[in-house]
Amino acid sequence: APPAALVAVVLAAVAVTAAFALPRYPDSPPIGHTGGFGEPTCTVCHFEGDPNDPAGKLELTGVPAEYTPGATYTLTITLTRPGLAAGGFQLAARYATGAAAGKPAGVLTPGDSRVRVTKNETTGVGYAHHVAAGIVPERPGSIQWQVQWQAPEEPGTVVFHVAANAADGDQSPFGDWIYTTSVET
Repeated sequence: APPAALVAVVLAAVAVTAAFALPRYPDSPPIGHTGGFGEPTCTVCHFEGDPNDPAGKLELTGVPAEYTPGATYTLTITLTRPGLAAGGFQLAARYATGAAAGKPAGVLTPGDSRVRVTKNETTGVGYAHHVAAGIVPERPGSIQWQVQWQAPEEPGTVVFHVAANAADGDQSPFGDWIYTTSVET
């Protein structure tokens, strides 16, 4: 019979391997991981190197220079990286300054069936994020998501924080590259 210590080590290795082999968050990442207002990013669960490695890029487009209160804008999140086999993102829109800093700014809604919005019931902040149907790149090395943003009726500077995962598709936390960006209006 093998020594008890060897059996314990083997069982621990199997448990760790099994945990990494399971899909982590293909249908909904844990909310509150945009990197804004002291939140963590996807690096909590996915790691390979430092965030924003120069081999890839995260862009948020469609944010107006100045928003019209109540108007709706189509925002596009684009993540590119060589070898990207799967991707995910999370975005929040909050007031950037003043007494409302960190509070929700406007309303986010999915741009299509590849995106969902989940609200943090404690803070009221809505988080737009990928769902399982939205993790597959449309073309090699690039993936996009669209979100509708209805601007708030109240004036103020709004900041969008986005974090995204350029994954290698093996469903482990290794080989995944995290990107973050923020845009103000």
